[in-house]
Amino acid sequence: MRLPSRSVITAVLSVVLAGTVYSDEKPAGPDDPHHARPPAVKGNPAADPTAPPRIAEPGRLLLSCISPKEPRPTEIYASARDFGEGKQSFYLRRWNQAEAEIIYPLHGHFLDGGAAGIFMVHDGKGMRQPAIVRIDQTVNMGLLFLWRTAHGLRAAVNVYAENESTPASENDFEVHTCRWGEEARLSIGKDHVRATPNSGARPPSHWYRESDNKLLACTAVGPAGEYKIEVLGSTIWPGHLAFLVVRAPGDDPVGYNVHLLEGPGRLLIHAHSYPHRTRLQMLDTMEETETVIGGLLLRKTEDGYAGWIGLVSSAADPMNTSFSRDAALADYASLGHAVIPPLPVSCR
Repeated sequence: MRLPSRSVITAVLSVVLAGTVYSDEKPAGPDDPHHARPPAVKGNPAADPTAPPRIAEPGRLLLSCISPKEPRPTEIYASARDFGEGKQSFYLRRWNQAEAEIIYPLHGHFLDGGAAGIFMVHDGKGMRQPAIVRIDQTVNMGLLFLWRTAHGLRAAVNVYAENESTPASENDFEVHTCRWGEEARLSIGKDHVRATPNSGARPPSHWYRESDNKLLACTAVGPAGEYKIEVLGSTIWPGHLAFLVVRAPGDDPVGYNVHLLEGPGRLLIHAHSYPHRTRLQMLDTMEETETVIGGLLLRKTEDGYAGWIGLVSSAADPMNTSFSRDAALADYASLGHAVIPPLPVSCR
């Protein structure tokens, strides 16, 4: 299916809050599970308008990534706080066009001992003033994918403000060359990880049944084979919500709740979800045994989108995971496992 010039996303994301869905028998009433929901809350899940700005304390430099078209490196830092007060493990440091330093709280996992990594931003941002960094109440969404090649570590990264209207440029999708910071080190064999495991509950979910619009069909090919991915929308959802269905090689389909953030020439699909599975393959049971984060970082092409995909799972939400200030790379890579490793992806 060829996308129109403005993309199917814009057309479908024009929100239609219908009163009836998926029923030829009777209108959906207030007690019906498919009754139209109120609009979901957009915004920063970590923000509290009544609270003062949080103080960020980036510590050791873990990774520095450079691009030929960016004058400053993109860097990942560990938190300087011991166990990050149970809230914060990593920070992403970037520079804007005005040469101002920006710090984003970053959550995610290194994988395979540091050979790969999948991270997300869904938080405020901070600027150094002058010796401390205060995280504000803005809404920013981003992804960082890290992978190893025969020539070293590479990364794809970008972060967008929720209401940003700046058109995408080639620089947004430039592959970065990365090197470990001087202080990245091997584990010293002590307990440096604290994680609150998920509940293990299995509540019902109606996301898949309400997904009546196919927005995109995507394909990614890795060492394990071909991954098929569908992005589904619904006429009763607000435009920034969707459902991602992943068919990994040899596995049953699994679904994830996602957010969409579209801008001129780009599309970010942001996952922070429990998996949805069932033996009946209706994907209508949510499994609160693991949390999956990641998504797709896409640029517009003539016939759809192309870019990067990565999903990582762990038994504890990364926002409920923290490390000691003496943690090492092996500790950071001890919790997550790849659902889809960082891979090139194409969508139509």
